Amino acid sequence: MKTLKLRISGMHCESCEITLKRAISKIEHIKDVRLNYDNEIAEIDYNPEIGINSVIDTIRAVGYDATVYDGRQKIIDKPNFYQFVNSLLDKKNEVEGNLLKISFLTFFILAILEIVAYYGFFRNLPNFWQTYGYYIIFLIISIILSAVAVWHVKAYGNTFTCMTGMMVGMTIGMISGFLIGLMVGATNGMFIGSLAGIFTGMTTGIWTGKCCGIMGVMEGMMAGLMGGLMGAMTSLMLFNDNLKIIIPILVIASSIILIALDFLIFRENTGTQIRKINKQSFLSFLSICFIVAMTLTWIMVYGPRSILFQ
Repeated sequence: MKTLKLRISGMHCESCEITLKRAISKIEHIKDVRLNYDNEIAEIDYNPEIGINSVIDTIRAVGYDATVYDGRQKIIDKPNFYQFVNSLLDKKNEVEGNLLKISFLTFFILAILEIVAYYGFFRNLPNFWQTYGYYIIFLIISIILSAVAVWHVKAYGNTFTCMTGMMVGMTIGMISGFLIGLMVGATNGMFIGSLAGIFTGMTTGIWTGKCCGIMGVMEGMMAGLMGGLMGAMTSLMLFNDNLKIIIPILVIASSIILIALDFLIFRENTGTQIRKINKQSFLSFLSICFIVAMTLTWIMVYGPRSILFQ
């Protein structure tokens, strides 16, 4: 009886263990499989000889990755949420330590630019702030929430397992589409809100989901489509039923989901993984946020409206 040890990337829970154990156990000559998602090590007993490459191919076929573990690599326990929070506050952290900083800085700059735009273009519109101000504030927050999540993904490039990549594309596509559809739908109605939400959601879903190929792209597209429609539909359904009250609740709920996703990204790229960091330009990040914010603001103010919103 011989034992093969593999380091498996992408195991996050007991369900992952069950999926992998079932797939590996079907391989001929495998006698026993022991998995531990905490340190991502699989011990496989076999007799007689097996093809190691075929085992690794089987693991990859179910959405994970694997390399032979010879015992000399250092195994680091996966970080917990407390460590993730500390990393957000650590100015020396090259990725997570920048997330809060760029969030607040971008919000501050975009808020100033929206005020400049008001005095330059919107000042003569009657009741501008009463009609649009509330939704523009949450529009900026929504754009930053989605953009920071994209920043986090792009900082690690394509170093995600297939399963994590699909979750990334689906979550960011869904949340960004939903929030933009919600805000634009609140001022222009379901049709224009849906178009804005679908375009934004599908674009961000594809952009982030492509880190795991066509499967991630498809997840991002479908999630962006559904998110955009649901956001605009929510605005329409709650138009005369405390819409302004539900918006901050939905934004907070979406923030919690994106924070959980950021924790997943952090966990995926810390511990047994080698952190491969891609330097991101804040100027490019800010420019994209500015273009999106100004375009959507223009649509909210000057774009077509459904009958209910005229």
